[in-house]
Amino acid sequence: MSFVQLLGYAPDADPSIPGVLTNCAGVVPSLKGFKGAPSPQATQQSVLASTCMGAAVLTKLDGTTRFFAGAATKLYEANSNAWTDVSRSVAYATPAAGRWRFAQQANVSFAANGADTVQASVSSGAFSCIGSAPIANIVETVNKFVFAIGTSADASKIQWCALGDYTSWAASIATQAGSDTLTSTAGGTTAGRKFGNSIIVYKQKSMYLGVYVGPPNIWQFELIPGNAGALSQEVVVSIGTPDDPKHIFMGYDDFYVFDGARPVPIGTNRVKETVFNQLLQSRYYVAQAVHDRQNSRVYFYYPSSDSNLPDKCVVYNYRTDRWGVDDRTIEIATDWATPGLTWNNLGTLYNTWDDLPNGQWDQAFFNSAQTIPAVFDTNHKLKTLTGAAGNTSITTGDLGDDSQVLLLQRLRPRYLTAPVSATLTNYYKMNSGDALTTDSMVSLSNGKFDFLREARWHRFQIAMTGDWEMTGFVPEGEVSGLE
Repeated sequence: MSFVQLLGYAPDADPSIPGVLTNCAGVVPSLKGFKGAPSPQATQQSVLASTCMGAAVLTKLDGTTRFFAGAATKLYEANSNAWTDVSRSVAYATPAAGRWRFAQQANVSFAANGADTVQASVSSGAFSCIGSAPIANIVETVNKFVFAIGTSADASKIQWCALGDYTSWAASIATQAGSDTLTSTAGGTTAGRKFGNSIIVYKQKSMYLGVYVGPPNIWQFELIPGNAGALSQEVVVSIGTPDDPKHIFMGYDDFYVFDGARPVPIGTNRVKETVFNQLLQSRYYVAQAVHDRQNSRVYFYYPSSDSNLPDKCVVYNYRTDRWGVDDRTIEIATDWATPGLTWNNLGTLYNTWDDLPNGQWDQAFFNSAQTIPAVFDTNHKLKTLTGAAGNTSITTGDLGDDSQVLLLQRLRPRYLTAPVSATLTNYYKMNSGDALTTDSMVSLSNGKFDFLREARWHRFQIAMTGDWEMTGFVPEGEVSGLE
């Protein structure tokens, strides 16, 4: 029988499409096929004092980075392996369902939480209130402007500072500080991300393109046709370049790619129905994402239970247009910049050789400020998504035909990297639409799974331990009868 190439996680698709995965656990799409999802690997960073409510890596003009994490009442900065309190003198009042959002302009770091005046920290040290700045849910920067999005005055309002002066916010044609209120569509703003030299502001079911036009309007916002929007600031991921910007985001009812023309859905007939049936809509704002730049993947985390912590995750590879699954409960998904290592500070960051990151021999981790995906787990511990795969599995679609019976004898997975161990469970049924019957469980031996089953339709679950990468499989057998 012919080779079946894996097409990825697509529970909404016809299960008889060859290569469809009807289910999987801990599986991510690679550039060559699919592989076991990297497990969270503990960093040497100490445990945060309380629940993380937002984090970000910000880069200064000289290329050095600052890593911030926000809690309900405090802001922290990573310093060696510890956390330094960089809060203002008065405790913050972040709402229980709120988030800290961060942005950078030149050497100034900004933070917003929807309850306190937008904060700033210049080059180093503690944050402080920006005198005339508003309270805002989101802060973003574009060129020499700082944007406060979703202000306390109006959730649909956008306010920007004077050109090149983040301390000046009073509306003025002379300074170019100003504001706008997006009232063409219902609801408050949910996200705002730089898009080249422009900005995209999102609501739940709409998008606005903000373009600099100079005085007297200064910034002009136009509604983008359609009803696509973003669930939160954290689900909008920039995968483009300054010259060729592109966003991927999780909307109200699908996932989308936007390249400046129109938002294009990427989850329809594959993951859309399943994911948005699982998503608890009353907690939509909990959804978040993180970008694995090296591997061209975006992890989308979302809540299926009544909690401020997401517990489900689908993973999209935008180079191969394939989906996977890596469910886990987290506090925050974030980038993390590994510090530049020298022999002088190696012992400070890692006490023993065993403390070094658990990755492949050819994995680069000595680069200064290399950005990698990470999460804060439910114990407030920062972990990178770089560890070895644990226990993972894939479940295929239905192989067969309504008009003939297949006698299958074995299945040969096409591994690029074989797992430490693997077992196959065969499921079968005689008619499409019938419930599946569980058959035997066999172990991988000599690169194949041996079993014997006669039926019109066959489905396989392969459970694996350890790192692996697979492109597809070859079922071996023969037609035993026509009907």
